[in-house]
Amino acid sequence: MNDWEIKQLRYFKVIYELSSISNAAAHLGLTQSALTKSLKKLEERLSLVLFHRHTRELSPTDAATALYENVLNVLASAQDFSLKVAQITQGNFGQVNIACGPLIQQLLGETLVEKSIDKLPHIKLQISAGNFQVLSYGLLNHEFDFLLYDAGDIQALNEPERFEVTPLLQLPVVFVVSPKHVNYKGSSTVLDYKWALPSLPIRFKSMVGDKHYSQILSAGIPHYQMESMEQCLNLARRGLVMTASLQHMVQKDLDDGTLVMLNVPMKATTNFALYRLRSRKLSEQALSMMALVKAIFEQDFKASNKAIS
Repeated sequence: MNDWEIKQLRYFKVIYELSSISNAAAHLGLTQSALTKSLKKLEERLSLVLFHRHTRELSPTDAATALYENVLNVLASAQDFSLKVAQITQGNFGQVNIACGPLIQQLLGETLVEKSIDKLPHIKLQISAGNFQVLSYGLLNHEFDFLLYDAGDIQALNEPERFEVTPLLQLPVVFVVSPKHVNYKGSSTVLDYKWALPSLPIRFKSMVGDKHYSQILSAGIPHYQMESMEQCLNLARRGLVMTASLQHMVQKDLDDGTLVMLNVPMKATTNFALYRLRSRKLSEQALSMMALVKAIFEQDFKASNKAIS
């Protein structure tokens, strides 16, 4: 399959997902006429009608729906091939790319590097952080070998059956603030604070209940959304905001009085899990890294959590 054919399939994918030539053209940086011509050529080459044309939108035909998943697999394989060539060319053949949510990166990042140096010194490791929508899209496009995030966020995926999700660990989340914060010694409620938080998991509503969730939304929480937990904590330490964290990650701050726990009328827990694509065969290096991650959660974090509780 040549570059032009791959490009046509990529165009088809975007049109299918956006249901609009104009939106797809804007997304791809093309003119509408150029994209329309490309789609027409693809339909002629396949001898199929792929979309029903309406005034403002396109709707996929049965043929397009049947081909969509195959197109995703072809594009992912092409991306995989290009990445592998680039890795070999740049000397990164032994590299593993994983993605993490903010809390799990706070918990795992340094420990995983430390253990990798000892147990997998020949493997280069890249850890990317962000919100679930961006990272799951990267996983589908083979940018990452596997993803570590809250298990409940699988509800946000269009085709959850394409993913294998392995539960890792549940941990309580605490809400913390500096005793220097102007609201701390007054009669303020937690809703009166400015909150700095990463992206909230999809299941957050079910965790806190409808009443508290409605109050949180009405208060405009989070006021500052940041995907770096360390930045959220630094702002809290300075007495500017309140934030959330895993308790043992801020235990030193709690012990020396830099931060204090707030009594909030809700219970929040993590539900860390490992996501991988069922259809993708992982490299030996990625499988070794995945086994190390699972061992760290089983042998290190579960044991330390029992000690705290």
